Amino acid sequence: MTKIEMEAMEAVIGMRKEMAKQNEIDWEQRRYEIAKECLPTVYQTALEIAKKTGVIEEPKDIVAVAVDLADLLIENLKKDKE
Repeated sequence: MTKIEMEAMEAVIGMRKEMAKQNEIDWEQRRYEIAKECLPTVYQTALEIAKKTGVIEEPKDIVAVAVDLADLLIENLKKDKE
């Protein structure tokens, strides 16, 4: 195999590895995105409950619920892929 053929093969292998990386799911990024999307609804629900019951949730607890929802969704998405 000539030097140019070896370089071409290495380039193809490198491009294939890059394409494989692009198809991988970044679960930490997805977790952030899902929690960010859930947070306004969880917050609004906590406000409505507070109006009805007078019990005010701590902000850290509201955020924890959004993150827990994201974790649960990701867990189920991963199961579906298996």
